[in-house]
Amino acid sequence: MLKLSEEEKALIRKLIYDVEEALSVLEHYVKAGIGGLSDAYAVRYALIQIVESLATVASRMAETYGTVVEGYVEAMRFLVRVNIVKPELGEKLVRLARLRNLLVHRYWVVDDNRVLKEARENGVETIREVLRNIRRLIEE
Repeated sequence: MLKLSEEEKALIRKLIYDVEEALSVLEHYVKAGIGGLSDAYAVRYALIQIVESLATVASRMAETYGTVVEGYVEAMRFLVRVNIVKPELGEKLVRLARLRNLLVHRYWVVDDNRVLKEARENGVETIREVLRNIRRLIEE
């Protein structure tokens, strides 16, 4: 069972808020599309912020289980291992974590249409469901 201190819960609530703020930016561009380079940068940054905040949440939770997660992909997989999210949802999170890595490390020339497509198909609803699960867990 997950035992979080009130201080840890407060941090997780703040991280949830950060995710929600970035998610609102992402949702805007998912609906409106990317009109220029500044829009593309906003989408990229929102995805990076979302993944990094969720990974920090996973890392804090992992500490309560006496384990350490290393990297964004492993952090998303941890959420599946401890049944915070279902495997299908976890795979979508893993794809978002890999997308974050590609954006940050620029392993390929960034195709912003691909980034937006990924956000549409695996991003917005996935993130909303994860946030619901995390909230439910910390409010128990």
